[in-house]
Amino acid sequence: MKTNNHSSLALLLPLRSGMDLASYMQRFISDFKMCTGLFESQICNRGGGAAVIFSADVNDNGNPYIFEGCDNQLKNLILSPARNKVQEDNAYRRALLVIKQGGFISMGLSSFLYRQQGQEHFSVPSVIYQRNDRKDKRIPIDGDILLRHRDGQSIAGKLRDITPSGISFYADKAFASGEMFLASFEVLSCAITCETIITVAHCKPSLEGGVNRYIIGAQMQLVAAQRKKAEQLYLCRKKAFMKLVSRSSRFINQ
Repeated sequence: MKTNNHSSLALLLPLRSGMDLASYMQRFISDFKMCTGLFESQICNRGGGAAVIFSADVNDNGNPYIFEGCDNQLKNLILSPARNKVQEDNAYRRALLVIKQGGFISMGLSSFLYRQQGQEHFSVPSVIYQRNDRKDKRIPIDGDILLRHRDGQSIAGKLRDITPSGISFYADKAFASGEMFLASFEVLSCAITCETIITVAHCKPSLEGGVNRYIIGAQMQLVAAQRKKAEQLYLCRKKAFMKLVSRSSRFINQ
């Protein structure tokens, strides 16, 4: 099953920004659950899909691939380059595979094994991380967020990403699921300021430390005017991010 859905997959991935593979994975691994091998992940049973492969080169921002499926006999993952390759095979002796298929996103560390009939065979990651594919893609966002609790306490944080109905941000303290705040945030690049009630959905430790010790995901409770602003902000950031993805794609094709 061929697919060219690489742009939507790229939207899900943060910029690598010169990180090694382990550090890069930590930027978004908190949204994934750990699976123990092929059986639990069901990668071989969901058909083909889009994929992005990152080499160990810290300047490699990922190359688009087509996930063809599995060699069930040899227990290999089979992929084909979606465009002209810019990496040699030996660059993938240690690689991060991200695969989008059947309503799921899967990722894991792998290595190139061999090429056969134009297809590339990769080892099965010893640990596979997986999550559901969201209808509304999270878009990275920069800016400050100010939270006000009903007891009058104010807490500052840093925005992380946004969807039309949800937001995540960094904070230096943990929040309990169900806590409610009045949130105000401004994104200067879009010239949009939003103020809305948010309800904490989850809180996870962040490896960044400092004032970014926790990642908080929250649902926004939006009236009509607020929903319009949130959608404008989401579309503004999505447009900017798609331009960045397009520039990266042009660079890959050079």
